[in-house]
Order: sequence, then C-alpha cells, then structure tokens
Amino acid sequence: MRIRSAITTCFALFCINGTQNAYAWGAAGHEITATIAQMYLHPSVLPQICALVYPYTPPKEPCHLSTIATWADRIRGLPQYRWAAPFHYVGGINDWPPSSCVFGDDGWEGKDGVNVLGGIWNTTKWLKDGNPGASEAVKFLIHFLGDLHQPLHLTARDRGGNDDKVHFHRRITNLHSVWDSRLLSNAILDTNRNYSHPLPSRKVEDALKGAIYDPYIRSIVWEGLSQAWKDQVDEWYTCPSTSLTSSFASRDQVPLDRNTMTTETNVRRWDDDFVCPYHWAKPNSRLNCAITFPKELDWPANSTDPHPAPELDTSVYAGKIRKLRVMERLLAQGGIRTAAILNGLFATDDAQGGAFLSHPLF
Repeated sequence: MRIRSAITTCFALFCINGTQNAYAWGAAGHEITATIAQMYLHPSVLPQICALVYPYTPPKEPCHLSTIATWADRIRGLPQYRWAAPFHYVGGINDWPPSSCVFGDDGWEGKDGVNVLGGIWNTTKWLKDGNPGASEAVKFLIHFLGDLHQPLHLTARDRGGNDDKVHFHRRITNLHSVWDSRLLSNAILDTNRNYSHPLPSRKVEDALKGAIYDPYIRSIVWEGLSQAWKDQVDEWYTCPSTSLTSSFASRDQVPLDRNTMTTETNVRRWDDDFVCPYHWAKPNSRLNCAITFPKELDWPANSTDPHPAPELDTSVYAGKIRKLRVMERLLAQGGIRTAAILNGLFATDDAQGGAFLSHPLF
C-alpha cells in the first residue's frame, strides 16, 4: 500500500511530463482531453493550429494538441494574464451542492460574462471572425473546453471545492485536488496492461506521444468511444435548435482581453447553433449534486462549525466514480467537443461546414 501511495503521489505532483505544477483539471486531464480531440481532427486542422501557435520556432518534437492545451494554466501567474483567471470557471448564485445545484437560474457569481462559458463563446467568435491574436485565442479555447468538463469548475461552492478538506488514501487534501489529479492518477495506474500495446488505428497512435497516460487513453477510445458511447458521440457536440441565436453574425463583436464580457442576462446567452457551452456544461454541473460532493460535505452554506475531512479513496466514493466511468466519459466528451469546434473553425473548404468530427478511428 505504501508503494502505491508513493507512486500515486509522484504521479499527481511530478510525473506528468516532468512538471512540478498542478493545474486546473490537472495537466494530465487537459492533455488527455486534447489528445482525444486530435484523433478526430480533419487532416487540415492540426497543421494550421500548430502554425498559429508556433509561427517562428516550430517545436523540436512533432506538434501535439496536448502540449497546447496546458498553456492557459502555465501563464496564469504572469501579471499580464491575471485578467484571464475568472474565465477558467463559472458558478451560479445560490449553488450549494450536494443539497442544491443551481446553474445560472438565479444569475452568476462574479463579473457579468467573465466566466468559462463566456470565455468559450468569445474565443470561438474571435477565431471565426478572423481577428488578430488567433494564437492566444485558440490556446485559450482548447483549455477552456477542457475546464468545462471538470465539474468543480462549474460550482460556486467553496471556490470549486478548494476549501473543502478531505482525505484521499489517508492524505489530507481538498475536493478540487481529488478531481484534478488523484482520481485520475488512480484510474491511470489501474488501466489494464493490455492497453500498453498499440490499437489498430493510425489516428489514435499518431496522437499519442509516449506519456504515462497513453494506455488509459487507449482504454477510453476502445471501450468508450468505439463501443459503450459510440451511438452518443455525434449528439455530444450537437447544439439544440432552441438556442437563442442562429449564427455568430447576429452577435456583437467582443474583444479578446480583460474587457471580454457580454451584458445580456439570459442564462443561455452563450449558446448558438455552432457552440453551446451552457448546454454542454449543465449536465456536468448536476454531477456536483449527484456524485462530486459526498454526503459527508453536506452542510449549510452559512455553517461555521468545524467539519471532519472524510476519506474519499473508498469503494463508496472513488470506486463508484470508477465503476460508472464518470471521469472517462467527461474526458471523452471534452475531446469530442474540442475536435468538432476546431474542425468547424479551421477545416479547409473541401470539408463539410459547421462543427463535425473526422471519422472513423478504426
């Protein structure tokens, strides 16, 4: 047990690409999402994105979407990017899971429009309109789409669970950290060894880069995207026809800087027929009441009483999440939606219009 604990701690803190920083959704979460997205990109898309991101100094190794996906967290501490911090999350007023999940019905915490929903809509529009600054816009977009699939980025309670102390494998931590890295590290370490071998797909294997989580990605692709969720995939990136707007042309231009925000008050104002972050995020926000916040953390919002830190590396909590493949489904959905939006923005004229996936993998 001590060896497993040491490996898990090493993975969560140090082992991912040699970094010593823990980022939102964890660096691995963002990289896994982006790797899955890369598998579904139209052949013309990745070269364009890489040319935008690396216009003068191409990377020494082959360009991967996974490397681009973590940029927005790597620069968060820089003074010139502090304005972007609130765009990584969103929280509804009166939201207090697990007893009450209120996703925007009573309004949003923070400055109007400055949240991950607005960030996704604004960067998408910025790129669609062909404005300067596309390099930063696409890096933010890829990252924000990843953040949208971490449930604790979708709640106003206790800074997304950062202030909720828990134990995981008998170590004190917080709920946000459990979802950022610890559940994911357990899942990666528990992946069937058979997935250490390549899958019969050039698209899959070309997107991988020899990371510790490659077998885990193969398991998500093979068991989930190619089997269990195969018939749901196209629905994941489709926006409902009831969206308030029918095209980007009907919306005002929004600047890509610290003033990036909209002033409408409707809860679905960031959704249209191309990108619909509210529609995608709402089911994820409900997970905060259904599974993310355990019953041991169910106390009133105004409580000042001391509360014990429950152990979450149990069959009741972590085991249930693993059995239901909650993390795997979220990562897969994030990858699918990222690919569909990037294809719709960058695919060449000979590709189909709108958001779409490049099929099949096998």
